[in-house]
Amino acid sequence: MDEQRITGINYTQLRALCRISGLSDGRLSQSSKEAHEEFMNSYHRIFLRPKKIPPVIPLGREGNISHTPQRFKALDNQVPQGRNRNQPQEKHETQEMLINHVIKALKKLPIERSQKDLQVIHTMLKMFPCFTTQLPKQELHKISSIAIVETWDRSQILFGHNGFYLILKGSVKPYTRKGSREEQKKPAIGVGGSFGSFEPPHFEDSGNIMQYALTLEVCEILKISHSGYAKLKEDISAQDYAMKESLIQGCQFYLDWPKLSINHLTKLIQLKAFPANQVLVKEGRVCPFVAYIREGECTILQDITSLINPAKKKGGGIKSVVVGRLGRMESFGEVSVLQAQPSPCTIITVTELQAGIIQPEALRGLDSVTISLMLQTAQHTCRKLSQEEINKEYMRQEKNKEWDHIKKQVLSDALFYNGIHQGCGKWTLNRGSRKTAVKHKPSMVPPS
Repeated sequence: MDEQRITGINYTQLRALCRISGLSDGRLSQSSKEAHEEFMNSYHRIFLRPKKIPPVIPLGREGNISHTPQRFKALDNQVPQGRNRNQPQEKHETQEMLINHVIKALKKLPIERSQKDLQVIHTMLKMFPCFTTQLPKQELHKISSIAIVETWDRSQILFGHNGFYLILKGSVKPYTRKGSREEQKKPAIGVGGSFGSFEPPHFEDSGNIMQYALTLEVCEILKISHSGYAKLKEDISAQDYAMKESLIQGCQFYLDWPKLSINHLTKLIQLKAFPANQVLVKEGRVCPFVAYIREGECTILQDITSLINPAKKKGGGIKSVVVGRLGRMESFGEVSVLQAQPSPCTIITVTELQAGIIQPEALRGLDSVTISLMLQTAQHTCRKLSQEEINKEYMRQEKNKEWDHIKKQVLSDALFYNGIHQGCGKWTLNRGSRKTAVKHKPSMVPPS
């Protein structure tokens, strides 16, 4: 079938799929559950399939965003509890209620819309593939603040080159200035249908024919203008740039850097999230990237070669000792990446980590001044300890672990023999475990 035919591979989507955080890349034994679910939900986007011409108004030959009319399928799951979901009348009423609520919110000025209004609009927009497939999540989340609604009477002409339109009520008939018999057979676009584009169309020549739509009844149409969408993209880009710039300037080694060099690094940063307990850097290998930590914490480990278990050499029987930690507004990997030096330590995430990273290939394009500044200001992530120092630190940490275990055990035994159990206090309804302890140890419990 046409839906199953594949004409090629979208390599942009493929590269984005391979960069999913937590996905197994050879260093990890297996992918995280979240990364696996995201991969399975997104892998079909890498396949290119034959394009179909939907019954909508295309604008120009490139950059068109148009989809077939659709109903509110996602609303079928929003029928109030206690009612029969199979009753079409109740589904229709639920759809009408949401549409009316959205129209009421859109008729307010963008500055007057409350957080609840924006959330309702955002919830509805997520139900349409014309938004979810064409817009990034960040733009989709904020586009509800620039959308407006227009009311059109019957038999009015609506030109589609002014923005993107989504029909909330009513229906329209697509036409062109150059009429033909085929146009008379085109179906009308109803509720859920869309036409137009988010960005101005790029006309290849002056021979393009202008398209328009004729309203068949009173219509309520959501509109996103080209200028509003362009301003939204500029605001998001400026916010991302400012956040990346503050991320670098927040690191103590970059406080006195000149503005120009900071800008060079800011353009190279990519924001990425790492799950907890993920190995970012392996001792003895070059760091895979330079990282600037935004949120989260990492542990720095060093291997103890003298404590290798011979029976577990193949299974990773090398002991490690904690030699330091990395936290918010700290960086690592500059010296290792720029000088191609193996890392003297292993870095593992303790909590979920949000960081800005710069790939080694991106650093190769930097000017010599910025590279020299990075080597002068950045310090090694950790100093290489001697074997004796590592052994002493290992023994100290092991003694602390053993002492903590003894304290917890003594405290647990003391609470148990005195009839004190977690969740069974004086005013707790379920106190069966405490009564059992009192029955077995009557001499341990003071009289009431």
